Amino acid sequence: MTFSQLHEAMQDYAAGLQSLGTAHHDKVALFSENSCRWLVADGGIMAAGAAGVVRGSSAPPEELLFIAQHSGAVGAVLQDGAALERLLAAAEGHVRSQDGNPLAELRFVVQLWGQPNTARAAALGCPVLSYDAVLRAGREARSAGAFSPPQVSPGDLATLVYTSGTTGHPKGVMLSHANLSYQVRNLTHFLDVQPGERVLSLLPPWHIYERTCSYFVLSRGGHQVYTNIRRMRDDLTAHPPDHFVCVPLVLDTLHTRVRQKLAAAPPLRAAIAGALLAAGAAYVRARRVSEGLSVQHALPAAGGWAATARRLAAVVGAALLVALLTPVHALASKLVYGKIREALGVRKTVISGGGSLAAHLDDFYETIGLQARTRQRWRGWKWVLNGWGLTETSPVLSCRRTHPGQNIRGSVGLPTPGTQLRVVDPDSLAPLPAGQQGLVLARGPGVTGGYYRDEAASARAFRAGDGWFDTGDLGWVAPAGVPLSRCGGHLVLSGRAKDTLVLSSGKNVEPQPIEDAVAASPLIKHVMLLGQDKRELGALVWPDEEALAAAPEAALSPAQLESRLLQEVTRLNAARPDYHPFDHVAHIGVVRAPLSAEAGTLTRTLKPRRPEIMVRHAQEADALLARLRG
Repeated sequence: MTFSQLHEAMQDYAAGLQSLGTAHHDKVALFSENSCRWLVADGGIMAAGAAGVVRGSSAPPEELLFIAQHSGAVGAVLQDGAALERLLAAAEGHVRSQDGNPLAELRFVVQLWGQPNTARAAALGCPVLSYDAVLRAGREARSAGAFSPPQVSPGDLATLVYTSGTTGHPKGVMLSHANLSYQVRNLTHFLDVQPGERVLSLLPPWHIYERTCSYFVLSRGGHQVYTNIRRMRDDLTAHPPDHFVCVPLVLDTLHTRVRQKLAAAPPLRAAIAGALLAAGAAYVRARRVSEGLSVQHALPAAGGWAATARRLAAVVGAALLVALLTPVHALASKLVYGKIREALGVRKTVISGGGSLAAHLDDFYETIGLQARTRQRWRGWKWVLNGWGLTETSPVLSCRRTHPGQNIRGSVGLPTPGTQLRVVDPDSLAPLPAGQQGLVLARGPGVTGGYYRDEAASARAFRAGDGWFDTGDLGWVAPAGVPLSRCGGHLVLSGRAKDTLVLSSGKNVEPQPIEDAVAASPLIKHVMLLGQDKRELGALVWPDEEALAAAPEAALSPAQLESRLLQEVTRLNAARPDYHPFDHVAHIGVVRAPLSAEAGTLTRTLKPRRPEIMVRHAQEADALLARLRG
């Protein structure tokens, strides 16, 4: 589809919606998965002056019914006939129980794919149309001069994005045209998309990170290719992208597959490749220290001149190690890394959002991506960037940049221009100095105006006052002026405020750094720490079933497997630079039932959802907690 075809399709769709009674400021539900038709429908809804109320069609029907009813949607655009049937079945259940029909206010329903079952219109009390029928109606209206595009203002509501709450119903995040256009204007600071360059889109289109990146790509004349988890590997080969938008779990999956292929190689070749990758990781870590780009050295040295002297010695030692390993790294780039880069398929940039990248992933991708450098520019660099934000911030608040001095591993980069970040005490909300961990607040043009029809939730989110939004994330900003450090101003995240575990000893443990470190194991897919009010930590562990099936551990009994995985957890946890004795994981529980976004146990960015896991896996969690010392 060309840009002119896309524009005409969106205008036709807008006119078609208007002919169905959609007016300026109306809400239209859009419950569908990734496709070019989703993009046309989304643009058509906004061109009609309405706001799209977005969610995936695979979400629980009861949740979709609530969203349609709570938002006051006048129409619904659905993935296909199956999605319509699921929605109708749930609605009919409400009617039978005399709760009323949650779809009673709909004026129309549109199926993006497939021919609608017109007999179902009677059950809905409104017409059910195909995608093509709406386009035809729109073309006829435009030809007759009957389409009146509304005058949309920047402050008008562009979309309602419902986020799944930990309890109760989801909340509708209100995002305006000004919020979204701010993102489109400023993503150019992180992602350099040139006209004609290809971008592979993997995430759900209703995910605001994917959505704003898609708008940005189109605004730059980029070529958008849609894929999904099942087709990702094939599409990376068939349509090698210049840029790839994803989340940390996708990078972790690709990393695991590379490791599995190396493990399946002949023993000598696997040993050589493993040794070169280990040497490469040591090289990039040492290089960061020598160039002042290590977040481990971003804080002032505690201990006076002696501590400063030790840090200087560490920098000198790192520089010597870089000199020693440079030939090895250059050789590995030719023998190993080039083949891995070719297999991954990305030509220029990978931008990961939704949370911090685990250290082992940063090490791996920097190792295989780093090539020749001159004083004028970097050549052959395949950038792996990491950004951070929330649905409520439309979403990008900060991101690492495509410049060696501003792609600080372990951080989520510098704030987006125009966005302000503040680190405060979680209880008093008093500002904290740079370098001290606290709750991160955000303010700026990308921040939501609040939650739709939920004043209490809006008040909680903006409890700090003066437009400051509570992100719920813990972190610290690297201070400027620290000797031998160039990390000043970069944000480092350390976990979620609500996820902090307080042991009975009074020690606070942030689960995320430990969970990220343990996830480096090829045998482990997910891990979730437990231990609130206990003397020690435990962890629920989900093995990587595919890797496990091909490993010697596949023959172990359940008890032996638990022991083996506990060894992995202990080894990787203790290897962390900031490991403390109270971080030790005493026991684990092995869970074989997979997590999924459909079941609600993974977030839309494919991270474990703690509250839902504690409900769905209560038996495993309770058994583990019973083994921990109180």
